[in-house]
Amino acid sequence: MSDPTTGTARSRPTLWVLVFAGPALRTSLLGCLLVAEQEIGKVFDLGAVTLAILVESIVFGSLLAVFLVPPLVATVGIHRASLSAAFVSALCLGVSIAAAPLMSAGALATAILFCVATLLGFFVAVLSPVTQTLLNHATATDARSRRSLQSVWSAGQPTGFIVAALAGGVLLERFGWWTALMVPLTLAIVSSLALLDRHIVHPSIRNEVVVRPGAHEIAWIVLALVAFEIWTTWGSLRSWVEPGVLVALMATIVVSMVAFGQLRRSSRPAVSLAPFSIAAFAAATFLLFIYQFSTTAEFEVLLLNELGHLSSADIGTRTAVGNAGQVAGTAIAALLLLRHQAGLALVTGFTLTVVGLAGYVLYPWLDNLVFAASTRTIAGLGSGLLTPVLFVIALNKMPSSSQVAAGTWLVLALIGGTEVGLALFDMVLEVATGMIGTTVGSYLAVEIAQLLLGTATALVAAWLTVRGSLALVVDEAPVSSASSAQAVP
Repeated sequence: MSDPTTGTARSRPTLWVLVFAGPALRTSLLGCLLVAEQEIGKVFDLGAVTLAILVESIVFGSLLAVFLVPPLVATVGIHRASLSAAFVSALCLGVSIAAAPLMSAGALATAILFCVATLLGFFVAVLSPVTQTLLNHATATDARSRRSLQSVWSAGQPTGFIVAALAGGVLLERFGWWTALMVPLTLAIVSSLALLDRHIVHPSIRNEVVVRPGAHEIAWIVLALVAFEIWTTWGSLRSWVEPGVLVALMATIVVSMVAFGQLRRSSRPAVSLAPFSIAAFAAATFLLFIYQFSTTAEFEVLLLNELGHLSSADIGTRTAVGNAGQVAGTAIAALLLLRHQAGLALVTGFTLTVVGLAGYVLYPWLDNLVFAASTRTIAGLGSGLLTPVLFVIALNKMPSSSQVAAGTWLVLALIGGTEVGLALFDMVLEVATGMIGTTVGSYLAVEIAQLLLGTATALVAAWLTVRGSLALVVDEAPVSSASSAQAVP
């Protein structure tokens, strides 16, 4: 339904389903790959290095998709882009499940595997920023629904990973590795069915004017992503201080700066920088990005493995319980947002994060499952509280014309922050190993660095809050483009 006087689409049930299934689709692919990775290596005769590159192929496809969502939407429309992405994801996953039992080791099979992984990484990632745009347009005059939908979106990410990892593990043991793909396949089908309801697309964006961005900007973005993936993959597999890796880092920086310059100068950029003119968006996106560094680089799992205090099953239980804590934190965030207590959610979220990170440092001395699961759950609660609140703050006064770009940058902050965080702490691990000489000591150095960075992020958030950059304007009135031009002071 839609309100003919305001042109605002109401929060239809299909929109709620899509807002959950869209982001869950992307993380479910990573979750099922986690449990199937070892079996895939056996079937296709792949070593650890090749498997690592396979995972990076999915990440590369996801980053590329998120960056290309704005020009894709501008070219074919938001409904066609999202429906096509969901349908192709379901088709690729279905064909993979059907064909996988017939595959065996060989150069051709490996090439097909990498191509499918990259394609899936691309198409499953499209719905994450698109659903951000849909939910914000549909609730432009309904702040309560907007905050609730944002929490549903945030809950979809960890839930997709949890369900895919748990169900995928069971299916893999009973039927074969390819059946682990059933969870993302189900989510892709659900997303496709939800998108058949065209009324979930706000009237103002249903018939967009096609504006084709410059091809040279897209080319520079692709080159920057390729350089970034070469640097991170090469560094993690070899050494971060190897001359070739350092050259790749410099190439990444140079190409990224050129791509950024192209976006700034263009009259029709592939990805608009306009959202960053709003102070709250710039501050919240920056916090989301650096927050991923210390909370998504799971080096505490490596530390637990190295210490040998817990079995693999217990470590898996700890991770699952912690992710469930993140879902619970998202539910609490929704309640606090509805009660207009975003500040309390921020304070509590950062406090829990720092407490959880501090707990990781104690693993060599406190080695039972209860403590390990508790600290991971505490950190998960913090993450669950912060993510939807920061998204709501970032998009609170975003004009309609910048919704697609805003959703793109926010999802990039999540994915890109994770990748940069993994690279950053892998560097710390390499340097610490050379200086300390013991494996446990090196991992402890990483955990301490994570704690320090997490604390620093919390202090930055406090400073931005004092400045008023994270203020959430509470009103139920329509958001106009004119009132949203809050310039960065």
